[in-house]
Amino acid sequence: MQTLYSSEQTIVNQLVDTGLFSAMTNPATSQRLQQAHLALQRPQTQRRVVNYLTALLGEAPAVYQGNLLLLLGANRVPATQVHVLLATLKAVINLPELQAATLDRAIPVLTIVRLVHSEVPDLDEKTIRQDIKHLFVDRFGLFKADQPLQSTDEGAVEVEEYWDVAPSFVYVAQCLVNELLQQRDTPTLTARQRVNRGLLRYRYLSPATTPQLWPLLQANQVELAADWAPLQRFDLECGAGYALLLDRQRQPSTARPFAVAIQVAQKLGTGLPLAELNALIHQVAQQLFPKVTISVSEVKKALTDFALATQRDGFMRATPLSQRFVVQAESEGESCH
Repeated sequence: MQTLYSSEQTIVNQLVDTGLFSAMTNPATSQRLQQAHLALQRPQTQRRVVNYLTALLGEAPAVYQGNLLLLLGANRVPATQVHVLLATLKAVINLPELQAATLDRAIPVLTIVRLVHSEVPDLDEKTIRQDIKHLFVDRFGLFKADQPLQSTDEGAVEVEEYWDVAPSFVYVAQCLVNELLQQRDTPTLTARQRVNRGLLRYRYLSPATTPQLWPLLQANQVELAADWAPLQRFDLECGAGYALLLDRQRQPSTARPFAVAIQVAQKLGTGLPLAELNALIHQVAQQLFPKVTISVSEVKKALTDFALATQRDGFMRATPLSQRFVVQAESEGESCH
């Protein structure tokens, strides 16, 4: 596998994390990302990034107006969110605020949510708002939370929230639409590319969770570790009956949902029916943080994001990684290590 320069590592790592490397910068862009953007303008850099990802995963990122998009593995947009994503793009592009030549690119959150709800009536406004925030604020960075405006009317206080729209929105929107609506032929993958896609999507492989990939992984352990080495970020750990793609950049979190996720994983035993998972999360959260409300969805996300547990055949099962952490209750001082 080829070596990668620092800027190339930055580009590939961002594609691995979010699926998008935007062509535009802003005053808040870090120096590291600015250098990566400058490097990407050179044809040889773009060629090396494309060649590396093609060798690693069997597919090159899509390129639109200098934006790179790679929606594979964990970065694939779930089918339930595709409609919300497309409806949001349409709603924002058609807003008069963005069509006018003005420096103010703030859009009212409630307006966008209601416009999307009119296109996706089967989802409630709360779910739509959560999906938009996840996709456009947290993941693609196309919206940034603006300071809310407060107005008083006869003693009542109303808070109107806004999102600032990134200057690159229109270009990235076209990139996303083209990629999501385009019909692609399924590429023919090598054994290592199949396993690498599995590692990118699940981070945890085992004979039980991914039986079709396990013999391929066992036969190519050394080569697979070498495939990820150029990023100087991932370590492939292969144990007795499991393999983990460990991320050096993903440090254990002290956030409460992560602490709850650790204890939940450690209580799964030989497997817990999915129907009982929410009850266990509530029970553990109450034990650890009796005075705080913990989001069940954030705990579930931590279980999969940090490879603490896997889902198969209607059951949640812990991975060996979950046993490496110790969590103290809030009364003892919140910590996990």
